[in-house]
Amino acid sequence: MVYSGIKENSIGFVFGPSKSGKTIFCENLGMSIASGQDSFMGLPIDIENKRVLFISLEEFWEGRAQRNLTQLTALSEAQIEMCFQNYTVVNDDIPKYVSSEEDWQLIRGIIEENHPGVVFIDSLSRLYEGSIEDSKVGKRVMKQLRELCDEMKITLIIIHHTPKIGNSPLTVDSMAGSRMLAQDSDFAIGINKVSTGQRYVKDVFFRYAPENDEMVRVFEIDKGSIWLKAIKEDKEAKLLFATDGRSDTTNHDLLLEAFPENGSVTTKTLMERFVNTKCMTKATMHNQINKLVKEGSIIDVQHGVYKRAA
Repeated sequence: MVYSGIKENSIGFVFGPSKSGKTIFCENLGMSIASGQDSFMGLPIDIENKRVLFISLEEFWEGRAQRNLTQLTALSEAQIEMCFQNYTVVNDDIPKYVSSEEDWQLIRGIIEENHPGVVFIDSLSRLYEGSIEDSKVGKRVMKQLRELCDEMKITLIIIHHTPKIGNSPLTVDSMAGSRMLAQDSDFAIGINKVSTGQRYVKDVFFRYAPENDEMVRVFEIDKGSIWLKAIKEDKEAKLLFATDGRSDTTNHDLLLEAFPENGSVTTKTLMERFVNTKCMTKATMHNQINKLVKEGSIIDVQHGVYKRAA
């Protein structure tokens, strides 16, 4: 594994809502690989080809390069020297949207020129025209990325933005175009920032490794070096509803949030959202549903179907 559940020569996503820290996470990981470090945020790094290529389609290279120079202050002199040798950021010759075959050939040419082991692309939304929810669009862009990964013999990490998810856990369904993306990718790592300001990393799914999607890794971003610092491991559900400090109401509030003002919710949907993602056990979910019914917060419409009380 290159890092966590990311297998060498595989393709997948680092995803999350805006301003959660996705890009900084990827930059820090890439620079950790390029500088020869053996771990990042407490997890091991293991790859022979330490050359990293960062293809930024959303930001002018000067701004990113300046941020990267600041991030270098978190490294030792020897690590900085290695990073200068192994870490490459594309310049303005790259188009802001990759839509034609000529654009894809340009990407291939840059990869061939730099011989990287790991390539980051920021972001998926710049690699297609139309809606990623359209299965044809999703299938087409994933085919291009898979061919790029296989032909170039690289590990390909794509940054993917998601809509605001509120107090909801990060799941595969959080990603736009999730069905097609999950079907054709090998891993997905989620980054989130909750209302308290805490940020965390979550193993959402790995094709080649087991994921621990009940616990997440909480981190801070050091403002001086723009570098991630691991703080602790914690339960995602606890972080999502920590604003009032009442840990005993976490599951209660999490379930109630799942009920829209209008419309009903089935037990099957709640199972998929909370039990399958390991936010809570099946028994806990049913106990909390019964409590919500008894307190009058939701109504038992029929067997297995509930709605929020008026």
